[in-house]
Amino acid sequence: MSKIKLLFLFLLFISLGYSQDKKPRVMVNARAQKDQILIRWALNSPSEWQKANKKGFIVTRTTIFRDGNVLAKPEKIVLTPKPLLPEPLDLWMDLVQKDNNAAIIAQSIYGESFEITSAKEGDLSKIVNMADELDQRYTFALYAADMSFSGAVKAGWGYIDTNVKKNEVYAYQVRVFESPKVKESSYMIGLKDYGALPAPTDFIAIPDDKKVLLSWDYETFKRIYTSYMVEKSSDGINYTPIATTPLVNLNDKDEHPSKTMYYIDTLSVNDKVYQYRLYGITSFGEKGEVTKPISATGVSAIVTAARLVDYNIVNSNEVNLEWDYPKESEGFIQGYEINLANNDRGPYKVVSKIIPPTERKLNFKENLFPSNYFTISVVGKNNQRLTSQSMLVQPVDSIPPAKPTGLEGVIDSLGVVRLKWKPNTEKDLRGYRILKANNADEEFVDIYHQSYVGNDYKDSVSLKMTNSKVYYRIAAEDMRFNISDVSDVLVLDKPDKIPPAAPIFKDYDNKDGKVHLKWIRSYSEDVVGYSLRRREKGQEKWLEIKQINDTIQEFTDDRVENRKTYQYAILAKDKSNLWSSLDHSTITVNVLNFTPVKIITFLQGVADRENKKIVLTWDYAKNKGKILGVSIYKNTKGSPPTLWKELNSNVLTLEDKNLQINQELEYHFVPNLESDSPAKAETLTVIY
Repeated sequence: MSKIKLLFLFLLFISLGYSQDKKPRVMVNARAQKDQILIRWALNSPSEWQKANKKGFIVTRTTIFRDGNVLAKPEKIVLTPKPLLPEPLDLWMDLVQKDNNAAIIAQSIYGESFEITSAKEGDLSKIVNMADELDQRYTFALYAADMSFSGAVKAGWGYIDTNVKKNEVYAYQVRVFESPKVKESSYMIGLKDYGALPAPTDFIAIPDDKKVLLSWDYETFKRIYTSYMVEKSSDGINYTPIATTPLVNLNDKDEHPSKTMYYIDTLSVNDKVYQYRLYGITSFGEKGEVTKPISATGVSAIVTAARLVDYNIVNSNEVNLEWDYPKESEGFIQGYEINLANNDRGPYKVVSKIIPPTERKLNFKENLFPSNYFTISVVGKNNQRLTSQSMLVQPVDSIPPAKPTGLEGVIDSLGVVRLKWKPNTEKDLRGYRILKANNADEEFVDIYHQSYVGNDYKDSVSLKMTNSKVYYRIAAEDMRFNISDVSDVLVLDKPDKIPPAAPIFKDYDNKDGKVHLKWIRSYSEDVVGYSLRRREKGQEKWLEIKQINDTIQEFTDDRVENRKTYQYAILAKDKSNLWSSLDHSTITVNVLNFTPVKIITFLQGVADRENKKIVLTWDYAKNKGKILGVSIYKNTKGSPPTLWKELNSNVLTLEDKNLQINQELEYHFVPNLESDSPAKAETLTVIY
């Protein structure tokens, strides 16, 4: 075949979903029809694609299911005993004459060179031309194969399996002949998977001046259709395609996928009704269901703008507007829109619904600005807008703003004051006057000396002055210098930098293992509470053991250990969270408690005369410190006790077999503690 020059004004490779993996592989797709199955494949590597065209493809079919059941031994057959290769060039001539895409496929396989020329600079084909020739052959061939299934079959990239049954499901496997490094792929399908191809959805037409913008849902059908065809009719009966080739999406990219596809159809005249319908085309050349026809008519562009000519101010929030527009042009527009801004540069906001074309007046009732700039837009039937120049409207205003509310504030430890309040809603608000006084009976002074813009303000006060409070009020001011009533007075307490006077311990008592403390309160007036703290002597960290209000002046600490030395501290806190000093507010107490501690919680003796013994059982308290053991003294009643046994703490039962009948025996249990605290002895009497 002689060299073919291809002319394209648009082109983008749309394939079966061929990925650009690093490893070469065959990508397979299939489509079930009523009585046959169509298979299509391609390679993801241009170099391996070129080699495969010379080696050929092997298609294998494996029957997996029959009558809904998985076959124990799948039936595998080779559908292509000889590798599928492109048909000889002479056999392409008939198809090439009627199918331009088949001509592209043939040129990509057999052409001596592959050149793309463009009608004018900057077209897509010029960009593709910059790639090397192999990539051009590969890209155009796969695109053309998507557009022509007959060409794909003739090139050895497609297969039609007619020997299929409705009760079976198959796995089709495609591989490159004698090319183990090219990964093979499979596709499972059966005749039961056949379904009618749907009509595209969301097909709409937007009219404009001598053109119509057509759009439809692309995202939903991108896995079904590779191209689309739009047909047009002027009588609603006879339809013809609006393009010589199917339409493909040039804007669909992986990082920015398209949701909608568009096409602009130019019209020779306006005001003539046209009908449009649409269908999709699959990569197997199948045409989907056609959409229902939609109608569109070109609309004339707006060439004449309306003009605001007069206004009449009714009050500060109402104005009557008037405008001019040629009566003969009313039939070409939807109506008018009024726009408003507080300065000539905008931004302008639409403040009216669409006003009918025959109207020339509007009563506007809204909160007006001190200076109002109005424009009027003519709205065309294609929603095109043509806007007039602005007109200034300034209402007379003698009404002051509303009284400000929500004034609140805080003073930090450095004397910085932060005020805030609820913003006023008047459109003509200029700002606020900030007023301050240092005493309740003092006159308020304007401390900013002009209108302050915003609803928060930062001030400062001296912490060295004797006044403990500071007073604020604000007033709102509008653009006409009308001033509102002043806000309610805000009273703020200045921060206290002087800590309260320290409380003093006046007495303590150490009795029965408890420490009873008494103190004299702080004489500072702003004290809000006290903190009683304790630590063992020699330790650094204080532990708070009690938070106390201002009325309590004594406390008993019963969580102390015998023979330990503790330090106590009492601190006062004022309203500013300042704490008194620890100097002269601490005492040291030695805890001495000679009250015996009850250690044995269970003691029992059982006389077993049959076996001639007494069984003794006891147990210890679990929270009385470490117990080393017990000393047991024994005597007959009336005689002095003598040491009988020394046992460690693990022994909790004992048998006494050195017995005589009719004796009343006494056992004295004396626990031994690791600490020096005395332990209470327990006596058990047993009659044998």
